[in-house]
Amino acid sequence: MSESNQDYIQEIEQIRKTFSDLVHYTPLELNHTFSLFSNNEVYLKLENFQRTGSFKIRGAINKISKLLEKERIAGVITASAGNHGQGVALAAKLFNIEAKIVVPEGTSIVKIEAIKNYSGTVIEFGRTYDESFQKALEIKDKENLTFIHAFNDLDIIKGQATIGFEILELLSDIDYIFCPIGGGGLISGISSYCKKKSRNIKIIGVQSDNAQSMYESFKKNELIHLDSQETICDGIAVKKLGDITFEMVKKYVDEIVLVTDEEVANTILLLLERAKLFVEGAGAVALAALLNKKIKIENKKIVVIISGGNLTPNLLNRIIVKGLIKEGRLVKLKTIVPDIPGALLKVLNIIAKEKGNIISIFHDRERLELSYKKAEVILEIETRNQEHINQIVKELKKRYEIEILRF
Repeated sequence: MSESNQDYIQEIEQIRKTFSDLVHYTPLELNHTFSLFSNNEVYLKLENFQRTGSFKIRGAINKISKLLEKERIAGVITASAGNHGQGVALAAKLFNIEAKIVVPEGTSIVKIEAIKNYSGTVIEFGRTYDESFQKALEIKDKENLTFIHAFNDLDIIKGQATIGFEILELLSDIDYIFCPIGGGGLISGISSYCKKKSRNIKIIGVQSDNAQSMYESFKKNELIHLDSQETICDGIAVKKLGDITFEMVKKYVDEIVLVTDEEVANTILLLLERAKLFVEGAGAVALAALLNKKIKIENKKIVVIISGGNLTPNLLNRIIVKGLIKEGRLVKLKTIVPDIPGALLKVLNIIAKEKGNIISIFHDRERLELSYKKAEVILEIETRNQEHINQIVKELKKRYEIEILRF
């Protein structure tokens, strides 16, 4: 190991010591379910348990702790899709510094309120992170503030690198690390530290296929800026990459793969059900890549970075409902019954006999298309699987016309 490598390693370890009272040492847990699913030994690094609900506080505290007195007095500003803003707001609060956070219009209320709770001033501007970024730079120049970049800053990167230190302090013999990529600050920090400790560790970056700037840049070996599409992985939807992170990714990352929103949504639901973990889209991409075999590996010791848990309740509800429908555990049926006493009860008895659990019933007599002696019934039913749905429908069709509805 070269002296420069040793100096870098010692610097990261010293950074971890300096903010030991401010930043949680997050769990690294062996997960038997995901190990079985992937035929590997899978450990989850749970940054969703970090302060502010994501890893971002590490880089923010490291950066802000190094500001000069005049910079602290003037205050700081940043642009963020949510998590970095929370990290900067809390870090600034801890050092008694005023912080302004520019977020895209439409940023979740949960994240905006969290920033405000950490005493940050929220400015909503633009439809994308990149538009918010430009606005933040304008305010920085106008008000002489210090800009805290979300990823393209060595102090930010070194703060995130403390995750690598925590991993290797507990598991020194790992084979792979799967890590989310947005702008690249997280993976630059983890990979730079871990590769300096052991060149044998393979670093796999994961992006959303709706926000793949780093993937394309890595593949073509040149910095490429791509417009991001709508994605549930909003925390890593970055159009304009940084030159610092791109160079570090080229140097230390072995491969970058893509996952779909559908794969990520399925993984969020799996994490909730099987691991009892509340994880946002960006936080689930690394595990989604492993479980969907984007890299063909077996019998390896793998660490998966779960980078954040700031998932909005409304999005979680949609993910849960869609997931249950896809697995055949929720179905909505429509039928027409005679509008007489006991008619609905006969339908319900058939469903009860087949062990379906009725969640809701909508009973409509007034729809113009219905005859005056008929009623439309829409039933939402909890089921075991698609085979169970088929059996319920089969029995109902012996007496009624049945339509399966899309939610």
